[in-house]
Amino acid sequence: MAGQHPNDPPTQQAVIAVRIAFGVVLVGGLVLGYVGFGQMLGASRPPWDLLYYDLQLFVLGADPLQGMPDRLPITLQIARFAAPLVTVYAVVETARVLFAAEWGRLRARRARGHAIVCGQGPVAEMLVRRLELDGRRVIAVRATPSAAARRPRSRTVLGDARDPAVLRAGGLDRATALYACTEDSTVNTAIALAAARSRSDDTEPQSVYAAIRDPELCLTLQARYLGHPHPPGLRLDFFNIDDLAARELFGRVRLDPVEGRPPTILVVGTTAFGRAVVVEASRQWRLRADGGPTKPLQIIVADPTATVTLNELVQRYPFLTTVCDFTPHNSDLLTLLAGDEQSAHPDIAFICYDDEEVAMKTALTAERFWRGKPRSVVVRLDQLATFRGGRGREDGDDRLLYEISEGLRVFGVVRAACEPTLIGDDLVERLARAIHDRYLLARRDEGQTLDTNTSLVDWGDLPPELRESNREQARDIGRKLRAIGCTLIPRVRETSGNMFTDDEIERLAEMEHGRWVDEHRLTGWRYGEERDAARQLHPGMVDWNDLPDPLRRRDRTAVVELPAILADVGFQVIRTEPAGEATIGLDGP
Repeated sequence: MAGQHPNDPPTQQAVIAVRIAFGVVLVGGLVLGYVGFGQMLGASRPPWDLLYYDLQLFVLGADPLQGMPDRLPITLQIARFAAPLVTVYAVVETARVLFAAEWGRLRARRARGHAIVCGQGPVAEMLVRRLELDGRRVIAVRATPSAAARRPRSRTVLGDARDPAVLRAGGLDRATALYACTEDSTVNTAIALAAARSRSDDTEPQSVYAAIRDPELCLTLQARYLGHPHPPGLRLDFFNIDDLAARELFGRVRLDPVEGRPPTILVVGTTAFGRAVVVEASRQWRLRADGGPTKPLQIIVADPTATVTLNELVQRYPFLTTVCDFTPHNSDLLTLLAGDEQSAHPDIAFICYDDEEVAMKTALTAERFWRGKPRSVVVRLDQLATFRGGRGREDGDDRLLYEISEGLRVFGVVRAACEPTLIGDDLVERLARAIHDRYLLARRDEGQTLDTNTSLVDWGDLPPELRESNREQARDIGRKLRAIGCTLIPRVRETSGNMFTDDEIERLAEMEHGRWVDEHRLTGWRYGEERDAARQLHPGMVDWNDLPDPLRRRDRTAVVELPAILADVGFQVIRTEPAGEATIGLDGP
């Protein structure tokens, strides 16, 4: 039927069918009425009179019918019933729309436990779809009406999401999460801050996430938020879809040795996604479950800015130089291949251009220069990935390109990044993982194995209580730094020497011990001369002054390693006050 789409829900298809039917009745009534009045009044009446009388039928009357002649033409008989029927339908439909809008606003304001998604670009629409697939109720805040918002589990509030009144109309105080996903990062930041400021004292625990397109700006905002105290019950974080997509990608792609050597990977394009691919590939190779890399991962980067970009990445993430060997080629891949400068064929290639036409052309051309395994060329194509089946994980397929080349694998950045659980891994979660990763690497360097230490497992396999302990340590980083007059910024250069003085190390170690004791006391741990996990006894459950020196050294080590942990996530510590002049007490603000 015209005007319908096969994917429209049945109710919407029925509404469209009814509207089409009444449209036909409207046109038929107009034509039959005009013809009928012409037959009744004769050809002497001017056409505009006939049209005027015809239109009067739709307001339940017409001048020539006031005397009600004994016999009316059949065309006019039909028209005088069809026209009022259309008028009644129009009144009912108008009342329905007005009532539905008011009822929708009332339900949105009184909703509870839902998610609010602000924006109407690809990220916002994909996130609404994902939340619905997870069974969540969604209220979409949009500046203008959107056909995509007509979904079974979502409602729409129109207005500027930066206005607290609009957010309250979306049930902000009763929502569990808010996602600011417009196309403008500054607007998203304003929405997130407006949501944080608009929370009332009795608001339920809430997570607020703002999408930031620029990775540098995203890191800056994350650093500032971690360095400042925030209200209880609020998780405010900023996310970048390229970083999230790269993490999701390497949850699917495993880098395994090839014939006893590290794999060689090729990254084409130093876009934000390309840079994130380099970092996440290096991170995965560093944390291999078989005990870590014995040889560096081989990474070839092809882009006119390859050397400059790699220098910047190494400055920001110093661990890259310990696990990777980089080969930059300062040209695009097609130029490189045409010059026959590529001596080693990669085991897997990542085509990371933002321009999807260029990405497809590069992938289809370059794939002919080596015979990799099936799906060994991963190409960013958001438009194709959007129409794949399933949830955007491996239950989709690449049949659109498979007939052209078995080597290509479509990857959609927006589709991969718009996973609520992935966005929920906020800065605290990533810092907690970095703390565990450092612990894992240090214990492996000491020769410990899973047989001697059951904590030497990947983050996902770590017991829930240990993961939460790492999160608590991560949450406390901002308080510690403020106590000694320091804060965080995105890492831009190598720092020399120890960041903290001996007095600051001692002070922060005491703060860390106090935090650890409070955390364990809340979960039932007590003092015991020997550690007994079953009975929850630990010799460290005492004040700092009574703590044995070996346990003090553990806390001091955690403090000394803090700058390196932060560097793994792309941050560095800087001073906002001269050493020794911070005035915040041990308990912090």
